Amino acid sequence: MLVIGIAPGTVFAETVMDKDVFAPGAQFDSKPLDEAQQEEEDLTQIWTYAVIAVIGMIIARIAFQVVKKRMSRST
Repeated sequence: MLVIGIAPGTVFAETVMDKDVFAPGAQFDSKPLDEAQQEEEDLTQIWTYAVIAVIGMIIARIAFQVVKKRMSRST
């Protein structure tokens, strides 16, 4: 059986590296998001996970149908 795992970060990755993220204090340089921006980012994450889940279910259903068809042919 074929199992495919896709990490959300690799599919929908947006990388902007204009400075060294490992420099001391770099994580505190950016200003925090306000409430509306945080909600929008959370909603974007939810949609990303939902799309990945639906794609995974479609792939699993297709794989199941293929296996079921091969099993019925072999017996």
